[in-house]
Amino acid sequence: MNAPIKVLGLALAMVLAGCGGSSDATAPDPQLPINDPGSPVPNEGVQGSYLLEQINGSEPGQLVTISNPDGIVIGLYRFEVGSRLQLDADQAFALTILYSNDIKKLVLEDRGEFELAGPASDGALPLTFTSATYGDAFTAVGLGDIVAIKYDFDGDGQMDTSFGFRRVN
Repeated sequence: MNAPIKVLGLALAMVLAGCGGSSDATAPDPQLPINDPGSPVPNEGVQGSYLLEQINGSEPGQLVTISNPDGIVIGLYRFEVGSRLQLDADQAFALTILYSNDIKKLVLEDRGEFELAGPASDGALPLTFTSATYGDAFTAVGLGDIVAIKYDFDGDGQMDTSFGFRRVN
């Protein structure tokens, strides 16, 4: 595992621990640092196209066991490097996860909006994604050219999978 992914994983853990899982409907809707030279995130914000680089500490192409926090196994999957996350300047996201169970190829698609979830901490920008596809929300952290998300892969309401994406443009 390379150093930027390790740092991002640590940042994601710290941000998730600080989030507490609740939302504040009265909180202001902060603007993300998009094309802002003073942005705390390098490369002028988080918008762009990202390719999958890591799944729960494993690389695309490897078999990965996905399990719930209680240890119950969801499945054994192989994720493809062509999986991508698109973050647009209008704060819309599109997530496409290409994977297989070694019997058939599968696709998970999710779309919705994202917003800043708090102030940047040591260059890590906490984000909240709200899915228009599934009606749920999940957290993420942007750090430089990396975005890591904590995702409910099986749709049972428990965040069970960490995906790390690296910006390609």
